[in-house]
Amino acid sequence: MDLKNVLHENQEEQPDDTSIRKHKKPIQLRDIENRSANNRKNGSVEDALESDEQIKELLEKEKEEIYKQSWNKLDNGLKINRLKKFIENEKIEKSLEDEKTHQLTKILIGACRSNKLNKNTDVIYDKGNCKITNIRILKYEKNKYQLEIADVKKTKPSGKSKSNIERLLKSKN
Repeated sequence: MDLKNVLHENQEEQPDDTSIRKHKKPIQLRDIENRSANNRKNGSVEDALESDEQIKELLEKEKEEIYKQSWNKLDNGLKINRLKKFIENEKIEKSLEDEKTHQLTKILIGACRSNKLNKNTDVIYDKGNCKITNIRILKYEKNKYQLEIADVKKTKPSGKSKSNIERLLKSKN
């Protein structure tokens, strides 16, 4: 057998590439890629340093401003961070032991994770200073911390509404 014949046979056996559809990138994506590629080519070293410094400044500004929202708008991670700061302050102010501090941490972070500390009325949060001033539902009684959470059960409507005929039949019985 000749190598030409073997190669020719293999090419005949392979499926035609025309049956495979290749999708083009959307126009918007190509535009974005082109702009970012142009920015990389045209930017000098000084521009890159300036943009890095600007990015760092923006990040620092964001870090400062992120906690300046109302309590219910804060993310869970941010809430836990503020709760830990509150626990540190409680430890210093009330000179708590490690056991009490651990208990308080467990209660507050557990309540935050289970979405029981979401209301602005439950947690008094100072947006200006970015700190929790008081937790209204937190009580310290008998040398123990407790959360007084009112469990409000929502009542569901009972099935279907009765028609006038059913009411009439039931009232005659």
